[in-house]
Amino acid sequence: MMFKVMKKFVGLALVLIITLLPAVPPEKDFVENDMLICKCEVPSGDDFAPENMSIGDDAFHSKLPLHAETWYFEGIFNNGYSMVFIITLFSSDGNTGLALEGLYIYREGHLEITEKKSSFSFNASDEKPLIKISGSTVMEGFVERNENLFYNISFEAGENGIELHFINQTRGWQGEMGAGWWLAVPELHVTGKMRLNGSETSVEGKGYHDHNIFSLLTPLTERGYLDGKILHGSVSIVWGYIMHSIWDTDAFAILSENGNYTVISPESMEIKFSSYIYDHGRKIPTEVFISINDNKNAIFAKLHITSIDFHLIRLPFLRYWRYHVRVEGKIRTEEEDRNIDEIDIMEQMLY
Repeated sequence: MMFKVMKKFVGLALVLIITLLPAVPPEKDFVENDMLICKCEVPSGDDFAPENMSIGDDAFHSKLPLHAETWYFEGIFNNGYSMVFIITLFSSDGNTGLALEGLYIYREGHLEITEKKSSFSFNASDEKPLIKISGSTVMEGFVERNENLFYNISFEAGENGIELHFINQTRGWQGEMGAGWWLAVPELHVTGKMRLNGSETSVEGKGYHDHNIFSLLTPLTERGYLDGKILHGSVSIVWGYIMHSIWDTDAFAILSENGNYTVISPESMEIKFSSYIYDHGRKIPTEVFISINDNKNAIFAKLHITSIDFHLIRLPFLRYWRYHVRVEGKIRTEEEDRNIDEIDIMEQMLY
């Protein structure tokens, strides 16, 4: 019993340290050989096999021991602004532990505002996506009679805040990923208001939501990942490159179109990383090339992803980069050929 209590105490102490650390400012140096390429082809073992999500899947998972759960929302708006809002709970029952909130607001891809909060007072439903922190509802999801999936998120800190509404444009999926679990709703329409330095502005654009579960031991058992998404009207691609170790990696992609999703055949996909630069002592890519030739599902794509800007969020035992990127290329399915020119978000985590 004493061991379990000490384990929870140590875990929460580490989390509190994480909360107090600020984002690290840019420190970017280009690599002399700018053509360094990492080629990622067929997954080495565990293929990602997602299934349809239910609204209950997006609730807190109270049957697990002490763990971390994150609810991530992003919006890319028509006025040049974009935002990421993250809720993280370190808990075993959804009522005790630590809750973190983070709001990041960007203009033309460049970080302008960062707001963070932490609280020991929270309640997360294990039946539906509903989270209250310090007495205020910060996230709620529900399904209407027409089966549309809605999310409302709310956050306020001083002169900055958001009040946003998301409605799904496609079916969400969920499944086990590496040592954790991932749920995603890749196509959302988002509307609402943002308050920036005391001034309120209405926003509208495209959105994305995911929900992840991490073991507190994940930094010891996994090496990291890169992932991103391409959101273009009625079609989207979510892709990922999972690094279990230096020698063991998996790559995947899921295409959503007109309300349905298809898992790309792993052997038909290739991801290349290039144009590496040094940032805070680590070599990270600033270009990605994705090629898909999936004859089985009649899905073909050639996509070139280039960094607009990125920033590091440094935490104990891990480093996390968030990129704004431009995605150019083509996606062809049985339904339509599409030329792609979009601004989207990509991320990299190294443990």
